[in-house]
Amino acid sequence: MWGKLWTTLRRRRAEPRLTVAVDVNPLYETLTGVGWYLYQLLVHLAERDDLRLRLYGQALEAGGPGEPRPVVELPTGPAIERVVWEGPRRLAPLLVAADGNRVLFAPNYLVPRLFRFARGARVVTVHDLGVRKVPWAVRPDSAAALREGLDRSLLEADLLLTTSEAVRRELIAMGVAPDRARAIHLGTGLVSGTDGGAPPPGTPDRYALHVGTIEPRKNVPALLAAWRLLRRRGSNPPPLVLCGAFGWKVEEIRQEIAEAEREGWLVHLGYVSADELAALYRGAWMVALPTFYEGFGLPAVEAMRAGAPLVASDIPVLREVAGDAALYAPPDRPDLWADRMQELLGNAELREGLRQRGLERAGLFDWRQAAAETAAAFHAAALK
Repeated sequence: MWGKLWTTLRRRRAEPRLTVAVDVNPLYETLTGVGWYLYQLLVHLAERDDLRLRLYGQALEAGGPGEPRPVVELPTGPAIERVVWEGPRRLAPLLVAADGNRVLFAPNYLVPRLFRFARGARVVTVHDLGVRKVPWAVRPDSAAALREGLDRSLLEADLLLTTSEAVRRELIAMGVAPDRARAIHLGTGLVSGTDGGAPPPGTPDRYALHVGTIEPRKNVPALLAAWRLLRRRGSNPPPLVLCGAFGWKVEEIRQEIAEAEREGWLVHLGYVSADELAALYRGAWMVALPTFYEGFGLPAVEAMRAGAPLVASDIPVLREVAGDAALYAPPDRPDLWADRMQELLGNAELREGLRQRGLERAGLFDWRQAAAETAAAFHAAALK
């Protein structure tokens, strides 16, 4: 075994392309925003001839029954190498270090323990600073570990990637040197806005849409309060459709949602498929994003790409993403949310203008461009 191992190490260390160790553990769990980000980067980097992306996951040894498996097929191409060792799992960090990768890429805030002995330049993606900016909206059971790991990443990383200029500015305000932080916008989310499919059963013919897990950060109570105001004003708004599962700390909002459903002006669909979500975006009279905080805001891009008028929280990142293709209201002002939506109700020209500007602006967000900028970031980090 050791002779074969030595031969493999010599070959791998002689690789002439820029070698990048990639932590693909986010692909072993249900595909959330981080997993989708990593998967799309790998898909769009796979054909490059200047990189060797070495994928390190939960199982470094040859897979057998009971071994962890990614939830998606790992991309293939000239740049991709899935690393499989036949040695003991306890030696994995040493084997990774022995590979001599010039860059170590951690796409999920934290540098994994698997990379702890490796000496390559560390590139870490910080998707948001929610644990610092809205700590009350982060699950307590994960907040402490995330805060500690994030602090370590901010200290040790050679280059920090963010998905928006807003988060990059937040990092700089915390003392990160500007040349250590680089903003790279994402492409689309799980849907493109033009996919086929039909909306799920129970969807009204005319409706407004909110997409996202129901949890404190998403600020659904403010949206429900705004809807009640509209109804009291006699504005006759369309039903509100909530698309997303219940998250944490939802006892009170669960009761509000149940009451609104009984009153007949709200439909909670829960989790839906990607095709159903695409159809919901296409058919929405309006998409509402009253969130307190985001690192990027994929639902905003998805809404614009689908041609749905957008009303969004007046926070820097959503201004950055949506620009003049949305109406804005402060997340803590349900009365102003009701005003913005009342504007849309009575102004077909405004709705059409938002739709057209959104379609145009959505074209700015492209995974090919994100991948190209990420490859440039790897090369820059290797020179540090």
